[in-house]
Amino acid sequence: MRPEKNERGMVLLLVLVIIALLSSLLSEFAFSTLIDLRLTETFRDTTGAEYLARGGITAGRMILQNDHNSYDARNDPHELWSVGVQNYPLAEGTLSVTIEDLDSRFPLNKLVDKQGNPSTLYRERFIRLGEELALNNPEGLANALIDWLDPDHESEPGGAEDMDYLAQNPAYEATDGPLTSIDELLLIKGFDRETVTRLKPFVSCYGSGHLNVNTAPPEVLRCWDAETAEDVDTLLDQRAEKGPYKKLDELRDTLGVETFTAMNRNLDLDVASSYYLISSQGKINDGTRRMQAVINKTNDQLLWQKVD
Repeated sequence: MRPEKNERGMVLLLVLVIIALLSSLLSEFAFSTLIDLRLTETFRDTTGAEYLARGGITAGRMILQNDHNSYDARNDPHELWSVGVQNYPLAEGTLSVTIEDLDSRFPLNKLVDKQGNPSTLYRERFIRLGEELALNNPEGLANALIDWLDPDHESEPGGAEDMDYLAQNPAYEATDGPLTSIDELLLIKGFDRETVTRLKPFVSCYGSGHLNVNTAPPEVLRCWDAETAEDVDTLLDQRAEKGPYKKLDELRDTLGVETFTAMNRNLDLDVASSYYLISSQGKINDGTRRMQAVINKTNDQLLWQKVD
């Protein structure tokens, strides 16, 4: 009898071990299935969010194409593009869209002209903007940026060319061409993260070169012309009190013929804009996708696009 009891005990023990193993395997399988299900749901939601974001870019372009008045300004009842959309319920998620006027900012690529030669006018403007923003060594920053943009390999005073960047770790070369993203500034000599963060709200890689006086911030307006920097407050006060300038003649009447002629000596002031940055975010549950696009409103041309 004793051997039979031992055998029964062993069988019972073996059954318990097998049950424990099966329970463990079942738990692991259930957990793995739950993870796979969660990943599938996240992929589904993220894919849906991306389509929402793409739809936001399309909607932004349509809004710009339907903007037919003669001027562009923020916070104006006739300027639908400046209103934006925040967390608008759509399908199973939400959509946010903002549109920013890039002709209100300093166009960095204008520091070098189409022939690849440094622009004295824009170099001086950039230096004044740097002084307005209290940047460290604006002249050196301007020269380093010119070296990054121009096609030659001769350094401006305080600038940098390929030899300087090839000595970095990791090594890289200057693009010798236009910037496509503001973050590219971080690769250029002197442009540390703090400097780029200060510059970002006031500069752009895209722009017509005509400054929109209705949307340009004071810092950019003051850097545009050295002789009329003190008259910018008059422009801003009138803009705040009576609303946007619908024609440049209204700005002339505000500033006076002499001041207006000096400020617009290069014929590059305007009351309307051509270049815009559309930012769109789609969100479904935990799935989020962000997209940005630069658009030339004149011909609805897509110049640059980024998906996050």
